Amino acid sequence: MMVLLLNVLGAVLLAAGFYAAWRLAPRRPDAPPARWHPDPASKAARRRFWDGQAWTARVTAGTEAANRGHHFRGRFWGQWVWPLVGAGVVLLAGTTLYRSTENVHVIAVTSFLAMALVCWAFYGFVARQLALPEVIGLGQIVAVAVASAGATFLVGLNLNDLTGSIGGISLATALVGLTEETSKLLVPIALFLLGTYRNPRAGVAIGLASGFGFAIAETTLYAYQTAAASGPAFCGGETPAATTASVIAAQVARIFGVSPFHWLFTGIAVAIAWRAWHLYGRKGTPAALGGILLVMVVHSLNDTSATLGCGEPTVQSLLAMLRYVLVIVMYLVFKAWARKHTPPQMIGAVSTGWTPKHLGEQSVPADEAPAEDSPAREPADG
Repeated sequence: MMVLLLNVLGAVLLAAGFYAAWRLAPRRPDAPPARWHPDPASKAARRRFWDGQAWTARVTAGTEAANRGHHFRGRFWGQWVWPLVGAGVVLLAGTTLYRSTENVHVIAVTSFLAMALVCWAFYGFVARQLALPEVIGLGQIVAVAVASAGATFLVGLNLNDLTGSIGGISLATALVGLTEETSKLLVPIALFLLGTYRNPRAGVAIGLASGFGFAIAETTLYAYQTAAASGPAFCGGETPAATTASVIAAQVARIFGVSPFHWLFTGIAVAIAWRAWHLYGRKGTPAALGGILLVMVVHSLNDTSATLGCGEPTVQSLLAMLRYVLVIVMYLVFKAWARKHTPPQMIGAVSTGWTPKHLGEQSVPADEAPAEDSPAREPADG
């Protein structure tokens, strides 16, 4: 009965969220418009072409070097901090109430609200660096997150259950990258194929939003499963009986140490794919698929590590610590790809960590590039 209810809920959320995201798809002119700018990827005095949506590989001679920002300075602190503080307050109040009542709905609502606030905080931070409001609105982000939550219940859970029933926890964890990333990429790629959200910055935004929807849905569901001791037993046997303290600890760890993988993995995959498709069209498909496949493999390896070290508490503790390190590594990889689209007006305002790097080089003769005070025109491909 519960499976049926989740499938129905998933179908409703997926349909409603996807329709809203499609109807609300941004129809805005390129911002900022295409033109040459001081090259943010080089210390030399040269220019690089911004095509209205992304930095290209085209470079030409210039008269000044770009202001490439400073270490540990830039647009770090902002309004995104308050949702993160709010998540802490919600967790403190919710877990206190759960300790006194042991009502599973309390910890589920607490998990839902805290996870949503953490997602909001991370999105606010990234939006501040990439000026995302230029290309996408908050309503579209919410719509994609709702659709992705539906895909979690309707696609992700059923695929995980299928692989688990066929080969047990070992096969389920080995294929979890394929099953879960497929369900998370379903909405962004479908919207892309419909001709919407193709701006690389908008792509990064909906990739994160899809990960947010998955994280919120899964974290809320796990609150019920953990309290009922019905979640997966990675080391075989029966799931240990749950206590109030163990449920709280598991949910807090999931919110801050596990769920961030969902939006980072999908954010990386979309950042690679959307850039490749934007710059190279169909010729960029191998690179796009390669990035998606790489994310799937890393996702599966991360979950498979939970089945290692069974019966060895020290090994399991070490692996748990390494997974927190992996969160940081995945954030750095996400940033490395997302910053390739830091728009021209943000160069020098963001820190060096968000200044575009490794953009490639395609030299354009000075006589084919407009003067710096002339209207920009895209140089012809050689």
